[in-house]
Amino acid sequence: MGLDMYLEARLRTYNCPWYDEKEKKKKEVKINEKIRTLFPEMFKTDNLNYVQVTFETGYWRKANAIHNWFVENVQDGNDDCKDYWVDRETLKELKNLCEEVIKKSVLEEGTVENGYTFKNGKTVPILEKGKVIKNPEIAQDLLPSASGFFFGSTNYDGWYIEDLKRTVEIIDKCLALPEEWDFYYTSSW
Repeated sequence: MGLDMYLEARLRTYNCPWYDEKEKKKKEVKINEKIRTLFPEMFKTDNLNYVQVTFETGYWRKANAIHNWFVENVQDGNDDCKDYWVDRETLKELKNLCEEVIKKSVLEEGTVENGYTFKNGKTVPILEKGKVIKNPEIAQDLLPSASGFFFGSTNYDGWYIEDLKRTVEIIDKCLALPEEWDFYYTSSW
């Protein structure tokens, strides 16, 4: 249980039987070579003729600040677990925000929460040594965390920064795909 988040790539124009044979071959080679390089794990077969290609380009678990950003900037505030189209400029905006928060956040040794347990009928956080953001105001302002049903920690710590780094990696891969690809964000909780 918890917040699961997905970014998916879908080919806007795909190989179809009614394409000109010469054009079909040209597109197939261009697209397959680029995808095969970026996402080799998706290929179980070499034959992608006559199919619409859709695959997961990114997955996050309980990265509630990233989810909150998509809800506010892509989903018009509707947290409804539906698919939402995300254009490349919007992905670039999120990437830039993540990079800015990473660059300006100072990590220091501290105590982080790593889940909860129950003692004497009360919820008690599990605390351990880790990295915390010394100056969380920047993160709170640019990419605030959000609470929700099993959304994970809302603290600004090393785990928060790791979510942002993962987001940058995911977006870089997406933006390296040819322009024919569209992107969709969805979540479940």
